[in-house]
Amino acid sequence: MSGILRVVMCVFVVLAAGARIAYAQLNTQHIKGGVGLKAGSMPPPHTYVVLPLLFVYHTDTIRNSDGEKLPIDASITSSAAGVGIAYVSPKKILGGNYGIQILLPIFMDNRLQGTEIDSSTGWGLTDSVIQPFSLGWHFSRADAIASYSLYLPTGPYEKGASDNTGMGMWANEVSFGTTVYLTKSKAYHAATMASVSVQSKKEDSDTKVGNNLVLEGGIGGDFNSGKVSAGLVYASGIKLTNDRIDGLPERLPIHKNRTFQIGPEVTFALASKRAVYGFVKVNYQWEVYAKNTTQGSAVVVSATLAAPPIKLPGA
Repeated sequence: MSGILRVVMCVFVVLAAGARIAYAQLNTQHIKGGVGLKAGSMPPPHTYVVLPLLFVYHTDTIRNSDGEKLPIDASITSSAAGVGIAYVSPKKILGGNYGIQILLPIFMDNRLQGTEIDSSTGWGLTDSVIQPFSLGWHFSRADAIASYSLYLPTGPYEKGASDNTGMGMWANEVSFGTTVYLTKSKAYHAATMASVSVQSKKEDSDTKVGNNLVLEGGIGGDFNSGKVSAGLVYASGIKLTNDRIDGLPERLPIHKNRTFQIGPEVTFALASKRAVYGFVKVNYQWEVYAKNTTQGSAVVVSATLAAPPIKLPGA
């Protein structure tokens, strides 16, 4: 189910420029591709439990500021898992339903963290995200959503350590999205969400990740009486301001990264004739464009359970 929860990923990638000038590129805690089909829609009023949410990212390529592949062995896999809870209230504010979400980490194996891109941190806890406020509106041919999220540095982090699984920073994020229904029956839809994040300095450091914009969504349809949703989803990450790296001269070029990924997504309803028990979502996306960062592919698998099950009309 889109728009329920996002997983947190902690990444610190060290790159090298073609002219043998080293510079660092820092990523945010927002995982691109966490929302896809119906990204701009809030689910019906209810309590939802995410158990679990899995994320696996693999790359073997690093691109420089010209989009050229660097001659570096960059075979890296990063995995994460989390659990969470979301509540959508039937009460409305400014005409929209109010919602709150919390996502807590189970583990992170982040081989992109640290001072070397191929160093393994091992398994450990990572950061958490709380969304204390979101509003969702439903119209005849469109939905809309607005939210605020706070990323908390709950994972272990120490400046200069090679086994960090946390980012050592706070982040504030605002998001706005919409889902447009292409037919009167709402069977086909297109959606997009824009999220802007602003990060604090890393703990005990002047290092600061630049402000970031993530665009994500997709186009698809609902089939089998709404029990299956499938389509093509995308995500794009755009660094809005330069990173600031502790210990590096300000004159050293630190270029903003850019990525674009695309791939299929399918969601299955766990339902009987009497009730809906939840949803299972799977998407797989390839990064088809990247600058100043790694280029690879990612899979997201999530199971969202309704607590209690949602009774269907006539049950």
